[in-house]
Parts: sequence; C-alpha cells; structure tokens
Amino acid sequence: MSQTLTDQIDAVAKFGMLKADIPDDITGNLAPKIELRPYQRTALERWLFYIDKYEGRPKAPHLLFHMATGSGKTVLMAALILDLYRRGYRNFLFFVNSAQIIEKTKENFLNPASAKHLFAPSVRIDDKPVDIRAVDTFDAVSGEAINIHFTTIQGLHRRMTEPKENSVTIEDFRDYKVVMISDEAHHLNAETKSKDKLTKGEAEDKASWESTVSEIFGQHPENMLLEFTATVDLSNEAIRAKYHDKILYDYSLRQFREDGYSKDIELRQADLPSEARMMQAMVLSQYRRKVAEAHGLHCKPVILMKSKTIKDSADNEAAFTEMVAGLTDEALDALRATSEGDETLSRAFTFIMDERGMSGPDFARELEGDFSPEKVVNVNNPKDLEKRQIELNALEDRNNEIRVIFAVDKLNEGWDVLNLFDIVRLYDTRDGRANKVGKTTMAEAQLIGRGARYFPFVAPDQPDAAREKRKYDSAVDTPLRILEELHYHCSHNPKYIQDIRNALRETGMLDETARTVRLRLKDNFKQSSLYLSGHVWANDRIRNPRDDVDGLDAYKIKGNYTYPSLMTGRVTEASAFGVGKLTLKPNAKEPISRDYKLADFGRAILGFAMDADDLFHFTNLRAYFPKLASASEFMTSSSYLGGVTVTIRGLLEDLDGLTARQKLNIVQYVLKQIKSEVKSESVEYVGTKEFKPHKISECFTDNTLKLRMEGETGLSWVKGESNVPGLDQIDLTAKDWFVYDDSYGTDQEKHFIKFLNDHADRLREQYDDFHLLRNEKAVKLFAFENGQAFEPDFLLFLRRADSGTEEIIQLFIEPKGVHLADQDKWKEDFLKQLENDAKVHLFFQGKDYKILGLPFFNDGAPWINDFKECFGSTLGIDGKT
Repeated sequence: MSQTLTDQIDAVAKFGMLKADIPDDITGNLAPKIELRPYQRTALERWLFYIDKYEGRPKAPHLLFHMATGSGKTVLMAALILDLYRRGYRNFLFFVNSAQIIEKTKENFLNPASAKHLFAPSVRIDDKPVDIRAVDTFDAVSGEAINIHFTTIQGLHRRMTEPKENSVTIEDFRDYKVVMISDEAHHLNAETKSKDKLTKGEAEDKASWESTVSEIFGQHPENMLLEFTATVDLSNEAIRAKYHDKILYDYSLRQFREDGYSKDIELRQADLPSEARMMQAMVLSQYRRKVAEAHGLHCKPVILMKSKTIKDSADNEAAFTEMVAGLTDEALDALRATSEGDETLSRAFTFIMDERGMSGPDFARELEGDFSPEKVVNVNNPKDLEKRQIELNALEDRNNEIRVIFAVDKLNEGWDVLNLFDIVRLYDTRDGRANKVGKTTMAEAQLIGRGARYFPFVAPDQPDAAREKRKYDSAVDTPLRILEELHYHCSHNPKYIQDIRNALRETGMLDETARTVRLRLKDNFKQSSLYLSGHVWANDRIRNPRDDVDGLDAYKIKGNYTYPSLMTGRVTEASAFGVGKLTLKPNAKEPISRDYKLADFGRAILGFAMDADDLFHFTNLRAYFPKLASASEFMTSSSYLGGVTVTIRGLLEDLDGLTARQKLNIVQYVLKQIKSEVKSESVEYVGTKEFKPHKISECFTDNTLKLRMEGETGLSWVKGESNVPGLDQIDLTAKDWFVYDDSYGTDQEKHFIKFLNDHADRLREQYDDFHLLRNEKAVKLFAFENGQAFEPDFLLFLRRADSGTEEIIQLFIEPKGVHLADQDKWKEDFLKQLENDAKVHLFFQGKDYKILGLPFFNDGAPWINDFKECFGSTLGIDGKT
C-alpha cells in the first residue's frame, strides 16, 4: 500500500518544511485566555501546508484530525473556522452523534460570557468585524458572517429525507459551499465496517449517518469535510483503508500523557463495601480542596459515582445521601483507623485533622454541608441530561456547586471536565476473558481517559511552569501533586485490576515505564555543618522594569515600513500562447513610490487608529515605554511615531490625494507591524543579578521521585542496574562527598559523578571538604535577560579555610546530552555569566561566598576536553587529571 497522508506529511516535517507562522487572523481572534499548545500549532502548520502547498490535495478535501481526548479539538475547530473564513467560506455545518453535546458546543462557540468561549470578544478579519451566528438554514444568511448550523447527524438525516420549511435542506448544500465539521467522528463509520462486524445499533444507523454525510459532501465541488475524534478504529481494515489518505494529524492519548497534559492515574482497590469507598472518595476530594486553598488556588474537586444500571445508580445515590446526612466523627475515626496502610488517605487525614487542626465533629459537619443533596446530581435521564449539559460542562466555574455526579454511561462522550479527580466504580463485575479486554472495561478506560484531563493551575513554587501541564512528576511528595492525580476507586478484585490495566495500556493512559523511587540524604551529610548551617544562593524573577526603554529603537524597530501597493487601476493584456506584444490600456500610468512621515497623516487619524488597538491605549503603552509622558508624545516624538516613515506605491494622482480612509488603513497597517515587533522583542520578566541565601536544610530533603524509565534514567547505580561502564567499581554509598544514597539520573549525570570521583583526590588537596548535591527542584535560577527558569542538575559546594577566612564556592553544573545542547544553549550561556554578574554578600556569617557556573558537561569529545579545562582552571587544579 502507498504511503498514508500522515506518513507523507511526517516526511516533509523532518526537513522543517512545515514550520510556519500561524496567521494573526487565527491567533488574534481566539479567546484571549487561549494560548495554542505546541501540538495544536503542529496541527495548524500541517493544515496550512496541506491547504496551500500539498500538490495532491483534492478541491473538496476530506480530512481527519485523530487527536486525544482532552487535547482541545474544539479550539482547533475554532481556529480552522477562522482560517477558512479568510479563504472565502461563510457556511459551516457542525454535527455530532449525541444531542447532549449540541448545547455545550453552542455555548462554547456563541456565548461570550461562557468561561469556555472560544472566540475573541470582537472578531476582526481583514480589519472588518465578523459576527458568529447559529442558523437554521443557509438560505439568505449574511455573506459577511460566520454562519454555523448545529445538529445531530440523526436530525440532519431526518431533515434531508423529510424536509420542512425554514430548515436546512439538500438544496442548501447544492447552492452554497459548506465546511462540514464532525465531532466524535468515529460514529460515521457504521457503513464502512463489513456487515458481519456491525452491531445491531450500527446496522440501524447505516441508512443515515455515513451515507447522509457522503451525500451532502458531494453536493458542491468546494465542500469540505473535517472530522475530529480520539477513537477511530484503525484496527478495522475497511476503516483503515477509508482514512488512508485522510488523517492529517495523529496525536495519540499516549503522546498526550507523555507530554504532560493529563493527570496521572492511580488505581485504588479497597476490600470495603461501596459506601465506605464513597466515603473515602469524599474525604480525598475534600483533601484536594483544602490543599489547593492552602496554596492560594481555587479548586472544587468533583467525584463521579459510576453504577452498572440506572436502578443501581438511584439506590447508590440514596445510600450516599443517607450516609452524608448521618456522618459522625466516629465514622470518620473508623475510616481513618482502617486507612493506616493507605498512604494517600492517611496523608489526607493527617493534613486535615492534625496539620490544619480540624476536629472530627467539625470535619463531619463540613462534609455534610459540602456534599449536601443540592450539590449532588444524577444524570441518567436523557432529557434531564440534555438540560443539564451546560451546567455539567461548567463544573470548574466558581458559582457551580456540584460535587458529586451519579451516572451509568451518559457521560462517555462530549464531557469537557477538568476538575474530576475521583471515579468510584460501584459494581464488581468484569467482562475480560483470557486476558482480553472486554467492551465494558474498555469503555471504563475511555471514561478514565476523559476524566484524566489536567486541571490547569499556576504552581506558587513554579511560576514559569505551564499551567496546563504536570509539574510534579519528579516530586511526588509535594502536596500539590494530589491535584495532578485521578483516583479510580474499585473493589479488591485482582483479575479486574489486570483487565483495567490492560485497557488503560491499550488506550495509552497507563505509563508502564514509570518507577517510583525514594532518594534519601545520607545521615553523615545531615549532620554536617554545611547542611545544618550552610546556605545556597539563588536569584529571583521580577517584572521587567524596562528602565532603558526610551523609544521604539529599544525594541529594534528601525521605523521604516513599506505599505502594500495602492490599487492603481492598471490593466495589462498578453496572448495566452505567449506570442504578441504586452499592451497597456490607454490612460494607465506607471505607479511610483513615495515616502511619508506617519505623523503627517494628522493626530486625528493616528488617535483613531491607536484607539482601535488595546496595545496603543496609553495605560498599556506605559507598560512597554515607562518613560512615555502622554499619548500625544507617542504620536509626535521622533523617538516614537514621529520618527516613523512609510513607503507607499501607487499612481501619482492617488498619492497626491490620499483619502482619510486610505490614511487610516496605512496607519493601522504600520501600527500592526510595530505591535508585532514590540511583542516579539519585549520580555515580561528578568532575573535579578542579586542572589539571596536560603538554608540548605530547608531546600534539600529526602525525595520520592516518579521517574519515567528511559535509557539510563530510572536505573539504580547502587543496585547495579546502570549500563554506564565502570560504575560497578565505585561504591557510591561510601562516598561522603555525594550526599544522596543513590543515583537514578541520565547517562551524562552518572558520567559526571564518575568524573568527580576521578578528581576527588585532587580536590581534597585544595579544599577542606566538598559535597555534590543533586538538584531535585530544590533550587531554581532565572536567566538575567528574560527571567526564564532553570534548575541546574548539580550543585558542588567546596569549602576551605585560609588565614582565618572560610571560603565557600557554590558551583552550578549541568550534564547535557548532545541532542539537547543546541536548544538549551541559553542555559550554558547563563551559567557562564554567573562569575561576573551574580552579586552576593561577599561575606555572609563570616564566610566568603563565590557563585560560579561551568559549561555543559558531556563525556564525549570534544565537550569533555573543554569541560576539563574549565573545571580545572576554575577550581585551581590545572594540569591535574
């Protein structure tokens, strides 16, 4: 079989040919809170390449975006709608399989007040306002608006076969080119499957779903069909053949998890009745809420109670309501007593009742209030679910008080929830056979995948870390780690646990390579003077004061722009066969170029253009130009717009008589270029050059790490698991200068420890003692130029007393794989700056401190030679190897 479309695009991507700037008409018209993630940008780059450069593209493309649950497919839909509008499309048909998703989708697309609204408050394309409207038919709709018809595929089929007045009909698709957008598109493949593999429901769907979509798609030669799903069945040969040339982007759930965009899944099995498991989940949910509050975060965790049947769900809800209403401190004490072997639940009780000092009766009353009946919802009635869909998709809102949802299987698709942290399985059946995953178990795994969407938050201790990605994979003892985990509670059933593990492994949600290790500081180090009274020096990040900004040139703006040519009215004629003379229509004249000072267009036009863009409002201008005294100065001063010129090409008479509208368009064009340059050159933060002391004993502690086994990472040095040559000859536990009891780092980290061991005797000749500390999120530095955060892998402390003065050198070292050296070059540059730019109290508590950094360490040539030379000269052991 020939290469798939994905294979072809992947091959092009390897040569860097897909890299492209996402048009401002897309990025500038999405909701301000939306920042496109790297994989979403990749999807858009593939789209732009396909639509603009792919030679095999049909006039009416049919494409599939096969992307993980929770990856933001609706954001991508909104971006594509904006791009297709600028390409001349005005009519969009959005269809799904389930009616319950429609209202949620309308809310996201049409309601600016919604927290999940996808578009900017004011959409402007080609400097014109664009409305986004829901329509019942494409007949007589606005030719300047984005017109979207929302429907289910079943409802669409009925309209096609039983047309009614004022509803979309097949004629709409003959007369207008339409972009068809299918969400949860795997439902469209009922007809593609061979008959013997159709379920009864799929056989009934066959007459409508896929055939109806195919018929509509073929009505106009410029129609497009864009499908989105996370679960297309590519194991089916017929479906795989159908999408051979249609999958533009494949972003798997496994990759989504590995990139850090999902919660980690913890399977909790308890040999307890269902009511006790519900109580456990309730306590853990409240623990999450309190941990978030203690760190200044708003999080209202939600629990999903999953039953096997609707009757069971009603019974379980009644049991839960009765349990909460009669909750006592004795019941909580009993639960705590049974949780002694449960590290997570014990930690919750310790935090709430010991550290926070909440009494048992007070805790019982709080739970009774927070989980009262009005904060519990049962979604098993389809009609009730459709009405509640908006509420269920706004569970993160501050005014949404729902804490518990009882369901059977009504939330398996189209449920966008980020603050679901606990799923309690209230039945104990299994359908796995002979180690094969059953359909029910796979559906449960897919529900877990939906619930594993990450809850975004800004970590107080990691202000630079992406709010939408996990931050504590390598520091699982951190309290906020509980906000990065989804707990799946089930009864004690080893065979079922194996089934659900297999299902999660198949979906990509279970990380089989993860390893949890305990890294301990050696006792002799904990008793050392360095640990007990020593300090580590680090800088801070502050907002960029922009003290040296006194004009546009501070942002490397040269002040000369060329405006696209004015319309000239010039017409040329030439023979289609390349013979004959090029002729110029009478009265046409040659265009010329002329330079204008932007300020000469007048303050009224400049002011009007500036008012149209928030960046040029005076308050915002002051943030970028702190020395600016007024908006008038920005318009007239030679340091600002007064020094800007623009070259315009057009006919002489047009240039002599530019209209006010033309002048405004020109000014807006120039301001847009200036805005782009200011944004690209400006930095919001800088790292301070003053370093401050922090107690080593408070920064460096025992750590529990969750490591992804990859290459050498995760392999124990002490247990002899490492593949780095020569490590088995070094007893790391006996090296008093290495402060931890083991090393699980990368190959280059272990090579560096070996390097230091080889130089230990030379160091002892020059220093009284030295200690190497592995930096597991203990110390963070910030680049001077832009405040970018950096956690060097190692700190080497060297101490010596000379003539009554105690000198301590703090040396930052970063082992680095060759494949990362280029992209992390800024880190190496920063480390080299420390010697000259890092400012410390030269004498602090009677000690003379120095802060230094070294170039990257790599054991291969030529890097190792450069490192040895710098290491030796910095520490005074030149020529000694």
